[in-house]
Amino acid sequence: MAKIKMKGKRINRSPLRGNKKRSKNSSFIQRSRQMEQAHKIERHFQQTIDDGAKIADGYLPLLKDQNQFYEQLVSGCSFEEKVKGLEEPVIIEKKTNVDVNQEEIYTTDFNNSFTNRFNIGLTSDDVTAILSKHTKELKGIWSAIGRFKIEQPLLKTSLSLDGMCRQPAEVVKPAGLEQMKVQARLAANISYPLTALQTEIFHIANSYLDLYYPQRSHDNAEQIRYVYCIHTVNHILKSRALILRNNETIAKLVKIPQELTSEVVLPDSVRDQGLTRMKALIVLPFRESALKTVQIIANLLFGNQKDPNAGHSIAKYDRFLNEFSGNTVYFPKTNPKPADYEKTFNGNTDDNFKIGIRLTKKTMSLYSDLSASDILITSPLALRMLINDKDKDFDFLNSIEILIIDQAELFIAQNWENLLYVLDHLHLQPQKLPSTNCQRLRTYCLDATSRFYRQTLLFSSHELPEFRGIINNKCQNYQGKMRTINPIENGDMCNVLTPVKQVYQRIDCSSVESALEDRFQYFVRHVLPQFTKSGFSHCLLYVPSYFDYVRLRNHFKKEMINFVQISEYTKKEKISRARDIFFHSGAPIMLYSERGHFFRRTRIKGVRHLIFYQPPNFPHFYSELLNLMLEINQNPRDGLQDNMSVKVLYTKFDLLSLSNIIGNANACKLTAGSNNSYIFSQ
Repeated sequence: MAKIKMKGKRINRSPLRGNKKRSKNSSFIQRSRQMEQAHKIERHFQQTIDDGAKIADGYLPLLKDQNQFYEQLVSGCSFEEKVKGLEEPVIIEKKTNVDVNQEEIYTTDFNNSFTNRFNIGLTSDDVTAILSKHTKELKGIWSAIGRFKIEQPLLKTSLSLDGMCRQPAEVVKPAGLEQMKVQARLAANISYPLTALQTEIFHIANSYLDLYYPQRSHDNAEQIRYVYCIHTVNHILKSRALILRNNETIAKLVKIPQELTSEVVLPDSVRDQGLTRMKALIVLPFRESALKTVQIIANLLFGNQKDPNAGHSIAKYDRFLNEFSGNTVYFPKTNPKPADYEKTFNGNTDDNFKIGIRLTKKTMSLYSDLSASDILITSPLALRMLINDKDKDFDFLNSIEILIIDQAELFIAQNWENLLYVLDHLHLQPQKLPSTNCQRLRTYCLDATSRFYRQTLLFSSHELPEFRGIINNKCQNYQGKMRTINPIENGDMCNVLTPVKQVYQRIDCSSVESALEDRFQYFVRHVLPQFTKSGFSHCLLYVPSYFDYVRLRNHFKKEMINFVQISEYTKKEKISRARDIFFHSGAPIMLYSERGHFFRRTRIKGVRHLIFYQPPNFPHFYSELLNLMLEINQNPRDGLQDNMSVKVLYTKFDLLSLSNIIGNANACKLTAGSNNSYIFSQ
């Protein structure tokens, strides 16, 4: 029998009484009436606060043992139990009592997405629908991002996205962003007008949809960076404002000043926090990218100050500049590197860094403790090392609400496994009990469903299966996801200048797992014997995967095949020696890794035959390597003037990589056609 203490009296509230034989719905009716009574009390709280009156003691019963109660909520309550039906989520009962006006807010108010996002709870059926990928699709076209597709899980309660396909209005002044519920403090410091691309990306981000945008380039890179910084800062400021408002509400609920707020029962309306303070995780490849991101955040908060450290608005800014600037890679004036190489490696290219940022009303603290930070800017390598450090915990990753992955293609060249490892360690069970009051925790944190409330923004320069894998398997936002679907007509092949026939050879394989072995066996049995014969000298074997590179190197050594090799680990002296041997016909084959080409862009001369063991992950490398075969780069004394060829090995699972090179239409023909061999000629 439940008892509530009110104005010094104890009121007994008996359970529902009816027939001796309870109906199947009696427990549901009882729970509904209890919730109705709780809502009346909560409305009474709000009305009393608005009138400026004092709150009676009777509405705030004390908890007997908060630690035990807290541990039961955080550690003992697992979402898997709810899925099995051991405990029915309250949202089912709430949904049955939702009035028409509240339902209209869910379906029409895009500008208030921050509030709507956290007011919606997920049932076990909703989670099942998300995991089973039962979705509905919407398609549209905008002026800047082009064609796009929205996939939304089929949930019982979710935001309608019917209005999302409309072209967003231009943002030319602060009022345009304030209308989208951007904080006025932030809107005043933004540079106007926003470009069409910035407006459209921010419209998507502000709706809290996941976004996969594979058209990032060096030309629009800073536009994209500026937009996701606006979205991140706006989210942090909104979260902070909500917590401060609820702090005032709680302070008015406590009549006795000496009474701890953690010892009173609070209404559900003040649930505004996660297990930890950190809300945004920005994953970047280089320190230079982090430097630009922090400077944009500082300008958004404090305006374009000539001295960013003026007035001590930014703590430890001098240390930050010393550690994150400088160390630019040397670019030779003779034999210059390609333009995209200089733009990629301009600035500090160290890939081991992390920096926590804490935002307050007047300051931005850099190098703050990660458990007390609002934003973490890091590289995958640094975060993986921190996760593996047994002396430190990584509980600060439990309540990430915004995940931004920028320049995703560069992680392919660094170590893709590091990024996957980091994503697998988000939203895990906390190792320690957080200091947050359990009554302030959002319901999804207690239900272990935080991952369904995380928004992910992924930007890359082109499409790859690895990026699609992250969006499809690692991102489970209950509001859905958006990705661009702009067709590729020509691909990088249109940049090839060398007049040579290009043979595309399809390798039949039954699964992704068998593709590695099938490719290796086909190369050893059919390709390698041909190119080890006389007359097929000066063969460059380009290998995108380092795993395949090591396997081929070991096979060449085992079979005593004469070859030279260049990888990202090869020293400068050995690179020069390998190039010289290859150019003067000292070795018929050069084994060349994609990562070695990415980090050095070595200009290999004397290439007569080019074999792509797999389509390159970076599409512009295709034309770059083929153009090395121009006559100006050949050895005139090798006697092979008219003997040149290009061969590309691929499987049906290389569809996206092929599309980047030869276009979508040709890639579909090559992967699904009846022939196994196709020839392209200039």
